[in-house]
Amino acid sequence: MMWQIEWHFSNALSILNDCIIYFCIQFGRCVLFSFPVLALVLILRTTILKKAVFLKGMVWGIFLIVPFVGKLKLFYDNMLMCRLFMWWNNICIEYWQVRYGYLIGMIITVSLICWKHKKLHRLVSHMEKGRIDGQEIYINEMAVTPFTTGLIHTRTTVPKVILQNFQTEELKIILFHERTHIRLGHLWYYLLWDIIRVLLWLNPFLTVCRRFLKEDMEDICDRVTIQKNSKTAYEYGMLLLKCVKLLRAENIGLSATFAGEKDYRDAKQRFVRIANFTPYKKLKAFVFCICCAAMLMGMFLLVKQVSYPCYTENTDIVLMNDAGEMWTLYDSGELRSAFYADGQNVHIDRKAMDSILRNYNITESGFYLSFGGYMKIPGISGGGSLVYVDYSGENEKLIIPYWNRDADIATIIFKRI
Repeated sequence: MMWQIEWHFSNALSILNDCIIYFCIQFGRCVLFSFPVLALVLILRTTILKKAVFLKGMVWGIFLIVPFVGKLKLFYDNMLMCRLFMWWNNICIEYWQVRYGYLIGMIITVSLICWKHKKLHRLVSHMEKGRIDGQEIYINEMAVTPFTTGLIHTRTTVPKVILQNFQTEELKIILFHERTHIRLGHLWYYLLWDIIRVLLWLNPFLTVCRRFLKEDMEDICDRVTIQKNSKTAYEYGMLLLKCVKLLRAENIGLSATFAGEKDYRDAKQRFVRIANFTPYKKLKAFVFCICCAAMLMGMFLLVKQVSYPCYTENTDIVLMNDAGEMWTLYDSGELRSAFYADGQNVHIDRKAMDSILRNYNITESGFYLSFGGYMKIPGISGGGSLVYVDYSGENEKLIIPYWNRDADIATIIFKRI
């Protein structure tokens, strides 16, 4: 019993190490892949999509696919891709410092993000509560711009200085802007972006460019807010400018969601975009969003189609003699009729196996058979069982008990992830 416990523990540690290698290889490729994708998104949003507010925001959705491109078959089938990416496979497998270093980097990144969110949540939870038009808000003593936090239980904060200087109708528009972020799912988009930042933390530009993502979400929110309120684009822009001046008077720059970015040039560009507002048709925008989502799903399915599956069962059998010589018995109908493993015993049909051994010119009276197992991606595989076959007798049927490694819980989990 003790040796079985030790074996299970050792096997679990081995699979854990394989799991780290497996994901480190994939995410490392995704990091390298993310650089040109990010460059493409930045170019598109500043050129042909500059005035297409909704499409400019949706183009960021391409990054939802990036963490899944690590198993593309072209990394192994294409000579150029092999030269560009295979070096990463090698150092992840050979150097434990690389793979565990990547894991530690992910842990540090997620810890920092969680710490910031927890700090913000704690700050908001201690704020005084109030109401605007019957909706609960949190009153911020600091002169920072209104913002919304939380996913399930959202909390909208409004600075006290704005509550004291803005009329009720103006406060309603500010609150509507924040509620629009919630209805459009922007807070969930930011969460997804943070997850991508954690998985691909080696690309620092994903953190740097988060401000551009927020800027595009703000543009969408501005447009929806203007469309759904009685205020004109000019009046909305003046309200935003009034908010900026009031906060600056309190010696605070442009820092949070409603007031835009810290840089004056970015704020100016935001006012220009508001001034150029043109009404849009709600149905047309909805259909457009559905089409973009369908395209994104199509891209995801395409990536899955041209990638390696979760795992591939190994159906070949390796035969080894005592001298270390090996032969691969490739899967065939003849092999399946000669060899069968039911999870506890190996069943060998002597007549069918004799035919196979003659085909391979094998004359051994005793040999080992290695069978089962799986492949995640080329170079990353596991599982498999081993039995010794005493072939010196004359029995027509051989039944040999064996230890099924593929039935181990750690192996099953690794196969499925």
